[in-house]
Amino acid sequence: MGPPRERLMEGGSIRGRVARNAGALYVVQLVSFLVPVFEIPILARALGASLYGQILFCQALALTASLLVEYGFNINAAQQAALARGRLEALNRLFSQVFLAKVLLAAPLAGVLCVAWVMGLLDAYLDNAALLAFVLAYFLAFGFSPMWYFQGRERMAGPAFLDVGLRVCGLGVLAILVRAPQDFLLSLPILAIPPLLNTCLTTGWCRREVGPIRWDFRGARRQIREGFHFFVYRSASNLAMSAIPVFLGLSAGKRSVGEFAPPEKLIKGMTSLAMPFLSAVFPVFSRHLEAGGGQGAFRAPLAVLAAIGALALAGAGLGAWLGPWVLDALLGTGFGGSLAIYYVLIGLVPLRIVNQSIAMVLLIPAGRAKPVSYVISAFSVLAVVCGTGLSFPYGGLGMAVGLVGGEAALLVVMLVMTAALLRQGAEGVE
Repeated sequence: MGPPRERLMEGGSIRGRVARNAGALYVVQLVSFLVPVFEIPILARALGASLYGQILFCQALALTASLLVEYGFNINAAQQAALARGRLEALNRLFSQVFLAKVLLAAPLAGVLCVAWVMGLLDAYLDNAALLAFVLAYFLAFGFSPMWYFQGRERMAGPAFLDVGLRVCGLGVLAILVRAPQDFLLSLPILAIPPLLNTCLTTGWCRREVGPIRWDFRGARRQIREGFHFFVYRSASNLAMSAIPVFLGLSAGKRSVGEFAPPEKLIKGMTSLAMPFLSAVFPVFSRHLEAGGGQGAFRAPLAVLAAIGALALAGAGLGAWLGPWVLDALLGTGFGGSLAIYYVLIGLVPLRIVNQSIAMVLLIPAGRAKPVSYVISAFSVLAVVCGTGLSFPYGGLGMAVGLVGGEAALLVVMLVMTAALLRQGAEGVE
């Protein structure tokens, strides 16, 4: 440990990096929230509930598959990149292994999608080649995004503003060109090109910084094997939210997807508001708790968790008050069941934010990644199963009830795990 002046400068540097990266991530998160929200009146009013529901089904199918390729690298590889900061050789090896790991994961998934389409298993939603191409483009764009690299190196500003620019341009083109149901196929490339272009440009950016990709398939397989519990944690809750339109469409039809999706997009935007901050502080708390320090090491994470919980409750209250006005402004007529679904889903906001925060601020940095991943996986599956079962008689409203119930049960278990960790820390001090 250096003298007080050096420690003060180091603390200021850490806070500055966290502030810069959190700010950049919040810009992306805000745009990621607002762009889908502004897409709602464009697509819902132009296409109607059924065609809009078909697009949402295809997006959900692609995003669900992309999470299997992302494989939790946004946590696992970002953590490795944070620890390898300043060592170009290690970063090159890591980037190569993660990229090849994604290739190994993506190839069979793309093959399965194509075979299922050829056999006619997806005809209810992917009834022409343009829709299959849309799903594959969306799948590759989100599955191969290298944002984990910039997150781990705590340099998010440039990629963040590139993402913002492409998303805003895509939304503008969509608003100009998509006006009626006959513009359905035209909307597909407009939706797919911005994220695909962003992934291509940021991948080239990474390659220029770390050098050419090495064909280290042994290392890629090791990344897949050793990162499995990160995959379970990272993908479980995201898979639950991303796959909901798929299960709802299969159980209750396109119109139910069209009614469920607008409130679900608003809720997803609210629940994701904590993620930029959590992503920015995750490398810091990983280094902080890796060094140990007994009970005193938990003071800062617990203070952060308390603040996040209070803000999440306040945000949910504000969302419940504003929700009816926002939905009416976005949808107009023809989406009668959306408001009731929204009032149920608003309960997800504090529950999901607190669960995410406990995992990323405390349990995973403290070395509890594996048990946390399996707990979150189990309860996410439970929530989707319950919601799908309830959606057969009750449509989107049943899905909403199942999701909130599963998230509430998960919070109870996460609090029990937190108490056990704190108790272990206290015993270590004694």
